[in-house]
Amino acid sequence: MVLPSAWGQKTPKPTSEKAPAKVRFRPPTQAAPSVRLTGGSRGSGDTRLELDVLAPDDVGLTTQPQPSLFWYQSRRANAEFELTLLQENEIRPTLQVFMDRPMEAGIHRLRLSDHGVTLAIGIEYQWVLALVHDPDNRSRDLVSSGVIKRIEPAAELKRELEQSPTGSQAAVYADAGIWYDALAALSDRIEASPEDRLLRDARVDLLRQVGLNAPVDQP
Repeated sequence: MVLPSAWGQKTPKPTSEKAPAKVRFRPPTQAAPSVRLTGGSRGSGDTRLELDVLAPDDVGLTTQPQPSLFWYQSRRANAEFELTLLQENEIRPTLQVFMDRPMEAGIHRLRLSDHGVTLAIGIEYQWVLALVHDPDNRSRDLVSSGVIKRIEPAAELKRELEQSPTGSQAAVYADAGIWYDALAALSDRIEASPEDRLLRDARVDLLRQVGLNAPVDQP
């Protein structure tokens, strides 16, 4: 399957909501084993290339049947791109997406709804990114991966979301330890107001809370 050039982006819409004062992520478990694999870097100086899934160090949670996956690439790379979604205890991938042209630098998003993929509740899925520099020698790939698990939202969380304005939902999800939904809610607001620096700052701060870095000015 070839990744569409639109990347699932929606047409920006104006918004009058203010950026959240603080989106504080509270991991649901403490001292959980690390499952995130960072892409590290290749090269140095202006040729340095970094690839990172935007996921917590341990298993990241979502309440959505078709959540979004986000990642960051530090610069344009002359390499093919591959995203693979793997369900635990299954050999065949749930989803594989390929792009044979260079990907631009920045934060990227893939909506599982665009590919007809629905996550099962309580099942862990590993998602793996690869920049393929040499298809005949995959050991040269730059790879990054994370794990996502869908859970049933607690009744208290549902009530809080229903009572919260749209601009506060990222903070509600983050406080409940629901990483992927918090990041998506904040990113939705950025897509609606791409010039709002406060929103971008809030997202960068959220990423830094789990040891990730991305430039403030990236879309």
